[in-house]
Amino acid sequence: MDQPAPSDRSSWLDRKPWGLSNWLMVAMIALLAIGLTPRGLRRAVEGNTNNAEDWLPADYPESTDLRWLADRFVSAQFVLVSWDGCTLGDTERLRLLEQKLQHETTPAGAPMFGRIVTGPGMVAKLTEAPANLERAQAIDRLEGALVGPAPVSDAGESLGDQARTTCLVAWLSQASLGNNRSMRAAVERAHEIVETECGVAAANIHLGGPPVDNVTIDIEGERTLRSLALYSGLLGIGLAYWCFRDLRLTLVVFAGAGLSAGLSLAIVYYFGVFEVLALGRDKPLYGSVDAILMSMPAVVYVLGLSGGIHLVNYYRDERAAHGRWGAVERAVAVSWAPCALAAFTTAVGLGSLAASDIIPIKKFGMFTASGVLATVGMLFSLVPVYLHLFPPKDAPGEQAKKKHQPSLPAWATRYAEYVVGHSNRVTFGCLALMAVMALGLPKITTSVQILKLLDEDVDLIHDYAWLERHIGNLVPMEVIVALPPENLRGPAEHPEDGGDCYRMTMVERLDLVRRIGAAVEQLDPVSRALSAATFGPAEVAPGQTASVRRGAEYAASTAMQENREALGDYLRMEGPDENARELWRVSARLAALSDIDYGQFVGELRAKVEPVLAAYRLRDALTARLHAQGKRLEGSRVCVAFAGEAAENAPAQQSESALLMDLLAESGVRNTVGGARGVLQPLNVTRLGAASPEAREKLEQGLAGFDAVVALDRPTLQAVDALLPEGVALLPPGLDSPPAGPQSVRADQPVIASIYSGIVPLVYKTQRELLISLFQSIGWATVLIACVMAVLLRSVRAGAVSMLPNVFPIILVFGAMGWLGVKVDIGIMMCASVALGVAVDDTLHFLTWFRRGVVEGLDRRAATLGAFERCGVAMCETTLIAGLGLAVFAVSTFTPTQQFGSLMIIILGAALVGDLLMLPAILCGPLGRCFAPNENRPAQPEEASPRHEGPRLARQPEPLEPPATPRPAPEAEATPSAGVPAAAPSRVDPPTPRAEGPMAPDHARLFNKLQGMRRSDPHGPTR
Repeated sequence: MDQPAPSDRSSWLDRKPWGLSNWLMVAMIALLAIGLTPRGLRRAVEGNTNNAEDWLPADYPESTDLRWLADRFVSAQFVLVSWDGCTLGDTERLRLLEQKLQHETTPAGAPMFGRIVTGPGMVAKLTEAPANLERAQAIDRLEGALVGPAPVSDAGESLGDQARTTCLVAWLSQASLGNNRSMRAAVERAHEIVETECGVAAANIHLGGPPVDNVTIDIEGERTLRSLALYSGLLGIGLAYWCFRDLRLTLVVFAGAGLSAGLSLAIVYYFGVFEVLALGRDKPLYGSVDAILMSMPAVVYVLGLSGGIHLVNYYRDERAAHGRWGAVERAVAVSWAPCALAAFTTAVGLGSLAASDIIPIKKFGMFTASGVLATVGMLFSLVPVYLHLFPPKDAPGEQAKKKHQPSLPAWATRYAEYVVGHSNRVTFGCLALMAVMALGLPKITTSVQILKLLDEDVDLIHDYAWLERHIGNLVPMEVIVALPPENLRGPAEHPEDGGDCYRMTMVERLDLVRRIGAAVEQLDPVSRALSAATFGPAEVAPGQTASVRRGAEYAASTAMQENREALGDYLRMEGPDENARELWRVSARLAALSDIDYGQFVGELRAKVEPVLAAYRLRDALTARLHAQGKRLEGSRVCVAFAGEAAENAPAQQSESALLMDLLAESGVRNTVGGARGVLQPLNVTRLGAASPEAREKLEQGLAGFDAVVALDRPTLQAVDALLPEGVALLPPGLDSPPAGPQSVRADQPVIASIYSGIVPLVYKTQRELLISLFQSIGWATVLIACVMAVLLRSVRAGAVSMLPNVFPIILVFGAMGWLGVKVDIGIMMCASVALGVAVDDTLHFLTWFRRGVVEGLDRRAATLGAFERCGVAMCETTLIAGLGLAVFAVSTFTPTQQFGSLMIIILGAALVGDLLMLPAILCGPLGRCFAPNENRPAQPEEASPRHEGPRLARQPEPLEPPATPRPAPEAEATPSAGVPAAAPSRVDPPTPRAEGPMAPDHARLFNKLQGMRRSDPHGPTR
């Protein structure tokens, strides 16, 4: 039975197997996704939140410590407000602002701000009990935190305290911290009150603090989304129209890419809903948008635009070859494999970012990979239906014009011939360049700073510069000193009761915190270290008698204990039970805009704090050792051994030995107490090496009169141990600081502990994880894509070799960054895996055409030149589309997005060099044999047809002279196959019958040459 003519039967899209046309069912499926997009998109953007505390997983020690800190102290989520002219001499508007903010509430009626302080108010408070400071002393304590430095005139004279800049600090309540919208409302409300009710011009208002950082990043992220949407849209329309010269086709491709971009954000919101409803989480962990994820729609849009252009060009090729009837189905059948394969490899590269422990990068990899895959479904639903219902008109003379165009310009042909003719030299040069650049990879350093995420022209950056210049630094770094209950005593109790450790009064504990604060303030990045000592009473004047000192300490300790709640921001109990530790907080303020190495700073901070705590721990250990001998520290004779310069009689100031001696002196070791005279003696063991036997014997006799000798390091211990007589307690080293962290030292361990927390350790950990994630993501992407290539090329060796041109741009660019000292941040880190996934697409197309040439009987050089001719121009066009599409990122005010776009252009350019320089040279060289193991085998008729080789990236060769009227095919041939729509017509011109069995080599080459001449489109298939 003859097959009906095309005019007498419907195409696959027109068929109605279930009562509805196939095109309508496809459209309905697409419309379902489109219908869910607007709500998901809107809710995703509304939920945009950026908080550095959420960058690392919750089980990281840095994250655990930060939550532990937030549960016990006032949150670091404060807003600092000041303006030009806000001074200690003009406080009226500052008081008005304080009153207004105290009465601000959330829509639910909860207070918007938890606690509010002002510089003038705190100065007044410090002049009252229990601190009772002079005004000048109070101002000096607050300088660098709530009060700025004293300004000077042009003549260099001080303008006095009244001219000092001051500020208001408002801590957000838990209600305001509940979600991003409430936090943003609180920050914007504070700014609004200053402007409208306090009468300060908006240009003169300066805000800072972590909530302001988060809100500004939110705003800039949304602004980035809007600007990128605008610029990407205009660029997409321009590129599509340049390719199609048809406005309707341009708009449908633009719509498909735009809807795909919106769908990618909607997926984020619906995944968050799934986390809450199905996984039982209080709030989404991954299903929320941040500023990094705001870059995703533009990436998806550019890739969707490229895929849409490819699909339309496949349709045009099929329509030009076989007519309008069934062209859509044939185009889908031919283009589905290459487009899906390109999307899959891109998704693999993006998905490798999900291996990162940095949450924003993990989310970017997860959802961008999902968006790219969803884009394939969206494009292959919308575009074919549109082309079926509204087929475009033919452009007169277009096909004739294309037939007479050369596939490559003359210069490109000469370039290809040079690469092929000098393949070994080119391959060696590329590999040598890779080796040199690879040496720069270990030199890569990372940088993660909150404000570096914003462009230098953003208002917040200028505000921070003004605040740091006129008031002080704002980035908090917290040191928590945890004292077990064994170390605590009232003013009437003896410090050595119990004998396990030295017990301290409230004033003595305050002195410990004061020492730590003074040590921290010696660090250059710190402008001020706030603690209970900042708001407590003044120190007892030196030189007082023991009785006067004890009386002053008794009065001060009693007053502080009665006013303990006033120090709640800096003094808390760890828990409600009696065995809970007492927590003293020292909050250092760091510069936000300085290029601080946070890792180095944390090390320097520990080097300042730990010697102070080590001295207190040694005193506890010495007390316990003497108590075991029936003695007390008070009134004992103690020798502190140290290793110093030979001429030194005492340890250097600020050293651990000097600090220990000061502490022991305060504990009564060398004071006359109860009739017993204590002695505190330093011993420089460096002098022992040059001492005569008589001097050493005299020293040994002298040591016999001491109750204990303290050695602070093992070399000192060994030097003293040889001289120490029996009966003298030797306190060895080894009392290292306990592991930091609230969970590591419990109340049942009577050891003074320190916990380092805040945003700085979190950022430092993120910096280290960023470098780890960079190499992990590149490694995973390389391995996964190599496996895909090995499967497609049916050879493990070929898959491995094919990755050389793909990793070429990554090694080249990132190695150069290592050599040049360019720091890698979040935006740069994302480029490597994304570029690897995109670049492998070009490699696949080039290798496919190369292998088809080899199968048709060509040698490797001829096959490489053929691949150049068939897809070289298309590869350049793809790079141009992707590069220009990502160029819009350069206008972003969000630095990671800006750097991502700029670097992607460079990497894509380097990838094109790898695919059009290194890959052809490899194919023609010794390594190319793994791609053509049967290069010299005579071609078979079946092998000459590219339909049996690899993924179908192009339509099949067409008849040289297709007849005007197609001839019906037998009924058996009308049965649809798995890969071709049922409505596809039979070929309009059956091929010339071929002889059974293999051809002779000469005949095979002639046949393949004729087949190549019959291709009507010299440009090759659309990719």
